[in-house]
Amino acid sequence: MQKIVIKNFGPISCAEIEVKKTVVLIGEQATGKSTIAKLIYYFKSLREDLFNTIYKSSITDSAFVFNYINHLIIPSRAKFYDFFGSTFHMRDFKIIFYYDVHEDKYLELTLNSAKKLKPFFSNSFKLLELGAQITGIRRFMPDTIDENNISDVLAFNQEKLKYAEALSNILKEVFCCRQDDNLFIVAGRNATVGYSESFEKQFLVDAHTQYERSFKKRQQTIDETLMLDFVKRVVEMKDLFKKFGGFEDLLRSFNQTKKNKMNVILTKIESVIKGKYKIDNFGEHIVFNSDTQERIDLSNSSSGQQEVIRILQDIFLTISQNKNVLRIVEEPEVHLFPIAQKKVIELLVQMANNNDSNQLVITTHSPYVLTILNNLLFAQRVIDKNSNAEAEVSEIINKESRIKSDDFSAYVLVETNDGSDSKSIIDETTGMIAQNYLDTVSEILGNEFNVLYKIHAKTFQRQ
Repeated sequence: MQKIVIKNFGPISCAEIEVKKTVVLIGEQATGKSTIAKLIYYFKSLREDLFNTIYKSSITDSAFVFNYINHLIIPSRAKFYDFFGSTFHMRDFKIIFYYDVHEDKYLELTLNSAKKLKPFFSNSFKLLELGAQITGIRRFMPDTIDENNISDVLAFNQEKLKYAEALSNILKEVFCCRQDDNLFIVAGRNATVGYSESFEKQFLVDAHTQYERSFKKRQQTIDETLMLDFVKRVVEMKDLFKKFGGFEDLLRSFNQTKKNKMNVILTKIESVIKGKYKIDNFGEHIVFNSDTQERIDLSNSSSGQQEVIRILQDIFLTISQNKNVLRIVEEPEVHLFPIAQKKVIELLVQMANNNDSNQLVITTHSPYVLTILNNLLFAQRVIDKNSNAEAEVSEIINKESRIKSDDFSAYVLVETNDGSDSKSIIDETTGMIAQNYLDTVSEILGNEFNVLYKIHAKTFQRQ
């Protein structure tokens, strides 16, 4: 089991979150939902940064094992600054991410007396042993090669691939993570709609150049890294879809078994965007009338269609390519009617369920999202109690979108005098979202109506 504990960081005074297969964070604006989501992403994606740092370091560095701790600490500091900005203005905090609670394997972040980030890896990481293990697989790499000798070059590249795979497997084991693909799907996704292909690619070049400059000066804008990574993924997705023309055209390239599975997903996607997604040299479109081929440019479509299309593209590709993924999605419900919200949440959960290693974190303001998730939990609960009900339940909620209670955690961020505290909203008896929490918003609105009605009734009495 994984867990994050946060004290006195940003708007959060105290939070303890179990990071299960699916995690949901709800609360009013500015209570710290995005802060927690970014922290989870920071700790879960740190392995990738360490891989890149170690892989790119000198092959012949005999002192690597002694410098190994620096290979861990330097990237962790740099990444933290990218995500959260300067630490000099921050109050003293403590953040602990347990990669494995049972093994007491954690990374703790605090500030030292100079207000600099102080990462501490628990003894369970066995850093010196790990450094020696990595040094052991590095020594098989040749020191030099004859670049004019094709055989030497091919052999060297083959050894590099073996080394990369071995290093990746070691770090996956150390960080208790089998995910190969991490992505933070930011809010404001409609910003990736409406720009030309050449503009997007030039933006990536310019942003990367500016990022490299600002990185040296340590003045980059908070969230720049997340947005840059997201735009990069959008460009990759669009390039892939453009080769085929859209979802339907890509579907035709699959074998029959995969085609049957993905066709069900595509049907749900098209019901959300109210048409068929197409992309060509003239841009992205939604075809809303298949008979007449009437279409609308995606840049002129509704705000809901623009916000959700990148989520749907990622879901389709992730499931079809059978990736091991971590997905953190900010406000997937934005600008969507509740029925469309239901379908998007079901698709996101299906993506999480597609592989045992997959994880999904959602931040939301919507009580509808909680109700939808509760139905997915209840559907599984019904089957657990009575397996003979499978056919009836499947008519309402398909097997792939159901949630096991052991795989699910949900928290509300509540404002206090010192900041926000987290509170689990799971009923321990049922394993579902507590009904009293789901009723809270309705009760507030209902009470207001009752008071207004009483005032209204008094008016008639006076007359």
